[in-house]
Amino acid sequence: MKNNSYGKGSSNIIIALLIVFVLLDIVLYATQRKDSSSNAGSATVPPVSSGETATKQPAQSAPDFSLNKLGGGTITLAEYRGHKPVVLDFFATWCPNCKRDMPHLNTLYKKYKDEVEVIGIDLQEDSSLVQKTISDWGITFPIALDTNGQVSRAYGVRYTNFHVLIDKDGNIVKAVPGDISESDITSLLP
Repeated sequence: MKNNSYGKGSSNIIIALLIVFVLLDIVLYATQRKDSSSNAGSATVPPVSSGETATKQPAQSAPDFSLNKLGGGTITLAEYRGHKPVVLDFFATWCPNCKRDMPHLNTLYKKYKDEVEVIGIDLQEDSSLVQKTISDWGITFPIALDTNGQVSRAYGVRYTNFHVLIDKDGNIVKAVPGDISESDITSLLP
């Protein structure tokens, strides 16, 4: 009888390669999880989840910015300090979650605009595209254009549909990845 060692050898090589690939995937996954958890809010945004508040951590001042506003003029975060809390909404026109969440946030803005300011910050897109999209979505809160990504980098924003809640004193209260809720808005009220 002929020994089929060629088949056994190639089977062993295939199994060994599969084990190596699985181990590499595990290492890469663990490394990415570690990086994303250690950079969850970056160095400037405290790594808080949507359920935690800054009262459990030392207050961190929100980085100030001055950006061009859609439709003309500029908007500066410092102009709200001492007057009312602010919600920053980092978005892009191509983002399906933003398309779903921004009209909901706009409804909350209309309800609470005398008590809380909402500023949409577009992530590096052409102003004419942003203008058309905002008009199509019926958004009425101010939109700022982060054309060079400086503000999104200052806040450690790594993806769209990301919110940063800032209290009346200009301190970051919490970061809200994903859809924002009314309780997030009301948490900023006195």
